[in-house]
Amino acid sequence: MHFHELVHVIQWRLLGPERFLFAYANGLECFGYRQSPLEAMAYDAETAFASSKTIFNVEQMVAAKLGQ
Repeated sequence: MHFHELVHVIQWRLLGPERFLFAYANGLECFGYRQSPLEAMAYDAETAFASSKTIFNVEQMVAAKLGQ
């Protein structure tokens, strides 16, 4: 759970509060919880981290998925 929430902290920092809140709320409304883009990103990052055999750079992954 902590890793998943860490992803949201990184999303918040990279997007800023207004863009994060808009994207999160919009994703929930349009896609529901599990398919919401920011949630899907957090779950994908959890899976990638759990299966990684090397140092995992979650911030780099999130930035790339956000197009930054």
